[in-house]
Amino acid sequence: MSEHQLPPRKGNTIFFIGIILLLAGIIIYQQILRSEDKEIITQSEMVISEKSAELDKVSGRLADIQKELDEKLKEIVKLKGDTSSLAGLRRQIERDLRWSRAKNQKSLALIGDLQDRIEEYERNLLAKDKEIEDLREKFNSASKDNRALKNSLVEKEEQIQSLAVKNDNMSQKLNIAKKLKAESIKIIVIDKKGKEKEEEDDYKAKWISKLKINYSIAENQLADIGNREVFMRILGPSGEFLGDPGSGGGTFSLEGNETPYTSKMSFLFDNKQNPPPFTWEKGSPFSTGTYTIELFCEGYKLGQANFKVR
Repeated sequence: MSEHQLPPRKGNTIFFIGIILLLAGIIIYQQILRSEDKEIITQSEMVISEKSAELDKVSGRLADIQKELDEKLKEIVKLKGDTSSLAGLRRQIERDLRWSRAKNQKSLALIGDLQDRIEEYERNLLAKDKEIEDLREKFNSASKDNRALKNSLVEKEEQIQSLAVKNDNMSQKLNIAKKLKAESIKIIVIDKKGKEKEEEDDYKAKWISKLKINYSIAENQLADIGNREVFMRILGPSGEFLGDPGSGGGTFSLEGNETPYTSKMSFLFDNKQNPPPFTWEKGSPFSTGTYTIELFCEGYKLGQANFKVR
């Protein structure tokens, strides 16, 4: 019986040894696979770390490009250029920057895509550099033109001011030249009998009942033809004014002040006929001394004359 059981015991042993060897092989194979997996994982982690750093670099470059675009936008605005295309590009970069930060930094495809976009943006930046340079040249040219125009305007203004001063001077001279001037002022006394006496402007007080003042107006081709109003003032020996409203007196404007006059009259100035004479009665005896007759027209003095009473 024991003889018949020996072969099976040997076969079982071989079977178990085979099983053990198979299991050992499986374990060894799993260890090899695990080792390879660890190596692959380590390499993958290194790649991911490198790509993550590269992604950070790419994102940083995007941020730098965004800053450059901001500076170029400011310069184009300063140069009064069109910022629409550059502003759109900046918005697109800003979206890409947010997108890149939000995406999985382990994505190798994202890195390549972003690098392609950066190259495109850099080309756009170079194009904008050229646009800015062109705008700067146009701006500088326009500034030169503006300065030249401003200098020309300043010269024109100076010429206009100079002409205005000359015109003012000419107007003043013309106004002076247009002023009338009284000539040949003569004082004639009229006695109580109505007899006129002309004694070289030296009269006895007893002769004087009325005064008659004759005068002529010098020819003036520059003066306007038309009616004129002449005011006469008589001043006594002490400079006192003679006249009152009851005898035809009143006031007129002289250098901005209301000034009393002894008598007035109107006449037509036509460079031909002389104005009519003034006739004035004092109403009381004249005292001795020198009297002054003044004639005014349009706010200035036509002339004056003196006569003595003894």
